[in-house]
Amino acid sequence: MNTSEEIIIRINADGISIEECKDGVISYKAITPSSLLSCISKSMLRDGVRSGLLPKNCLSVNTLDNGERDVIILHPEDRATISYFGTQYTDFPLPRLLFGFNISDEGRISKCRLGVVGNESNLKPSTPMLVYPFSNVSDTRLCIGNNSLPRIQSLHTLGSLTYHILSMDNNNDHFRAANNKLGLEMRDLLELLKDKQQGYYYEHILLPSGITLGDFIV
Repeated sequence: MNTSEEIIIRINADGISIEECKDGVISYKAITPSSLLSCISKSMLRDGVRSGLLPKNCLSVNTLDNGERDVIILHPEDRATISYFGTQYTDFPLPRLLFGFNISDEGRISKCRLGVVGNESNLKPSTPMLVYPFSNVSDTRLCIGNNSLPRIQSLHTLGSLTYHILSMDNNNDHFRAANNKLGLEMRDLLELLKDKQQGYYYEHILLPSGITLGDFIV
């Protein structure tokens, strides 16, 4: 703005007015609250929002008012090597996993979420979510115990973080046999699934969570 220009916004019981001084000439204009909000929004978006390079299968990035970002990633693989109390299960089948990360403006991960998304080829906000059947998850909140997570310098590195989390040793924390259709305990569930395909989850194991993909992203 030119140094000879000045705009003053006055808000009082009578409404909102704009006082503009340009080259010594003062003008006044009454505006509506919606017009003021529109002007502020356009000003904030003038420089755009830059996400940087995103990880593979990133479904959503939401920048919050406090500078934090919520990032949702669909894990790209349907198999992984996992462990349970020291027993390793190689090439273990997985349902379609969604990870949610809350990242501070300094790159620290404060919250993690994990859910199972419906087996649909074209995901949409109404796609149903299902209950994660294993341990360390309560109502989509992921507990990593004493494990530490790296600071994130760029969002694209979150793609490797999903693999890192899956490699952590599983236990019985937050596990409930009621979270799978067969009512199996963790060890029995792993033994049943170790030689199955992804589709077996959706036919015989997974229960509806009552939320949709749109709910998970929000």
